[in-house]
Amino acid sequence: MDNTSVSQGSRTTTHILGLVAVMGVLAGCVQDDRSALERAQLQNLTSETALNAQIISDRARAQRCDRDPSRREC
Repeated sequence: MDNTSVSQGSRTTTHILGLVAVMGVLAGCVQDDRSALERAQLQNLTSETALNAQIISDRARAQRCDRDPSRREC
C-alpha cells in the first residue's frame, strides 16, 4: 500500500466522520418537543448508517484491489 491510498482512505474517513458529526448535531436539533431518548436513537441510527457506509466502501475498495492490484488506490 502506498502513501496515496493511505491518504485517500484517511480523507474518506475524515469526510465520513465529519458527516456523522454534522448529522448528529442536526439530529439533536430536530425538534425541542421530542424526548431525549428519541433524539439519542436518531443520533445512534445516523452514526450506524455512516459506519455501515464506510465499511461497504472499504470492502468495495478491497474487492477492486483484489481484481486489479495495479490500481492507483491499492
